[in-house]
Amino acid sequence: MQPTAFDQSGQVGVERTDADLLTDLHADYGSALYDFARHQGLTDEQAADAVQEALLRLWRELRRGVTIERPPAWMFRTVYHVAMGQHRWRRQLSLLLPRLAPRRTDYAGPEASDRLTVWAAVDGLPARQRQALYLHYAADLPFEEVAGVLGISASAARTHASRGMATLRKDLNREVTS
Repeated sequence: MQPTAFDQSGQVGVERTDADLLTDLHADYGSALYDFARHQGLTDEQAADAVQEALLRLWRELRRGVTIERPPAWMFRTVYHVAMGQHRWRRQLSLLLPRLAPRRTDYAGPEASDRLTVWAAVDGLPARQRQALYLHYAADLPFEEVAGVLGISASAARTHASRGMATLRKDLNREVTS
């Protein structure tokens, strides 16, 4: 185990193990991190998940030997990034779902089951279509960057995404009417 140093002010202090540091951080800052996540617009469950995700990311960084001078500040920044990632995901999904199943009018917002349904359907697409959709909608990359990642032209990336969307519309509409 990598010894890590940290005191109450968030500065380097007495040496402790990674597990001790994480336990102390959770005890000292867990409630404040949770409240911070809630103030970022996350639900109770999402806020708790964001705190756990931040702890897990910190643990991974420490295990890799990364020195984190101010772990509390690092944790708050990580919770913020996790919350913003949730918001981006919900925004992208709220734009995607009506396009995939235009006959459905019951979209008050993307629910976890909707995300699972959509991405399970995406998983069944051919590789290029799946990759183009994921990179554009989940990773929020413009088609020019999707093209660079996949090593194809921007128009080919748009074509793959368009074909994937058409297949998803057909498949998800079939599920809705069944």
